[in-house]
Amino acid sequence: MKILDGHASATGSARAITERITAGLDSAGHDVGLQSCADIAEVNDYEVVPGSAIHNRQWLPAAADMIDRLRSHLEAKVVWAFSVPSACIRSTILSPRVANDLRRVIREPRVVQRLRAPADVRDHRLFAGAIAYGACHYRDTGGRPDTDRWTGAVRAEARRGERR
Repeated sequence: MKILDGHASATGSARAITERITAGLDSAGHDVGLQSCADIAEVNDYEVVPGSAIHNRQWLPAAADMIDRLRSHLEAKVVWAFSVPSACIRSTILSPRVANDLRRVIREPRVVQRLRAPADVRDHRLFAGAIAYGACHYRDTGGRPDTDRWTGAVRAEARRGERR
């Protein structure tokens, strides 16, 4: 299956997560492309995995623009989306109680809500970066179980889609 991984990143977190997802899908034999959302011009032959950092509760403009620009091409496409909020939600330095409270109050970004109308969004996942000197950055510390589990689910579903 051909899969296009797109990212919009301010500090590198979303890009690093996208690179990890791309490597996981590529290792399973999928034909995977990796591009910045700003550089994606078409998605005709691809299933799509867009991801973006979240600033002010919304995806970055490059990701939102890509979704709006390609909206008609995303019709009925299978999409798995992810976000990297500044309030780190999953693997986090926050206590489990605080992280659970944040999960309940964080709303899905408007662009992901708009994406659900034309596309077949299978999942929208929140991934955490690592806190480093006041900024949220993703650093691969030898295994990101949350990212790897999600990539495994995308891989499994992509394999089922190939069999159809």
